[in-house]
Amino acid sequence: MHSPWGKNFNIIKELGFTWHQLMWKISWINLQMMLADAPSYKTRNKDKVKKATSFDDFADFMD
Repeated sequence: MHSPWGKNFNIIKELGFTWHQLMWKISWINLQMMLADAPSYKTRNKDKVKKATSFDDFADFMD
């Protein structure tokens, strides 16, 4: 989403709007607020994740 067209495509894909709805029925500021409030997630850096290789490692992790 580095351009307005990318944002438009994402809105159409994720929210199920038609091009006509996007361009003429919904205000741009409301769309911006929808995008800002949309759920998101952060991925973890795999180098920082510890893997439990034994039951004791898992028990230590759970404490």
